[in-house]
Amino acid sequence: MRSAMAICLGVMLGTAGPAFSQAANADPVVAIVNGTQIHESDVQLVDEIIGRNLPSQDRVERRDSILKMVIDTTLLAQVANERKIIDDADIQRRITFARNQGLMNHLLMVVGQQAVTDDAIRKAYEDVVLKPAQNEVELHLRHLVFLFRDPRDDAAVKAAEDKAEKALARVKAGEDFAAVVADVSEDPVTKAKGGDFGWRTRPEMGKEYAEAAFAMKNGDVSPLIKTAVGWHIIQLEDQRVRKPVELDKIKDRVAAMVANTAQFELVKKTRETAKIELMDRADGPKAAPQGQ
Repeated sequence: MRSAMAICLGVMLGTAGPAFSQAANADPVVAIVNGTQIHESDVQLVDEIIGRNLPSQDRVERRDSILKMVIDTTLLAQVANERKIIDDADIQRRITFARNQGLMNHLLMVVGQQAVTDDAIRKAYEDVVLKPAQNEVELHLRHLVFLFRDPRDDAAVKAAEDKAEKALARVKAGEDFAAVVADVSEDPVTKAKGGDFGWRTRPEMGKEYAEAAFAMKNGDVSPLIKTAVGWHIIQLEDQRVRKPVELDKIKDRVAAMVANTAQFELVKKTRETAKIELMDRADGPKAAPQGQ
């Protein structure tokens, strides 16, 4: 597998001569293959290009695998030259594509880095996290669930409803809601937790749930609620205004969002201002659709 990946890498980069040889004073030689020098920068380049496809492993083992890959690529490129197995047009196409791809990736990286400022991170945090969370109420719920597989199966729906009505009667008679859950609820995820459904906002609930839950007061138990998967009974434990996650805890994610947004906008703007004609259409050349 390692040798196959090395061959693919060599073809992709168009290694028609001494591979990966870019000497620099600060770029030490890490191997010499039949007289061809392999530099540390060559190893780093391969890691950047295909390292993400390698399984997770120890840092030293990972570097050793990549170095072996570079060596194999260099050796096989030398063999290709010796045997004169060279298609200059194909190699040039691959070189051109690799260069364009490299330029694109570098440009996007620079644009992303430049976009990530403290002010931009703060603004994105306010727009995406703080503003949506203002005055957003979340409810702490428990629920009893009685499932049916097919809402069109009247008999199954009725059987589940009968079980739900009996459970509701027990709760109304004074039995502890969590105890009834532990006895008869059919939700395997929440049954062991006394039906604890956690804190939920309106968008995190189904329509039927939300309409019932937000009409309740703390301690209230709902009537039967029918959804596409079963009959439910919910109890409102508590409610509060949601506290947004602090910026320090998600700063890296917000920064990545800022960078991605800047990169997307660059691609979108570049396409919109470019003249692109698609020539391989049966009905003749057409302008490429914008934003695709």
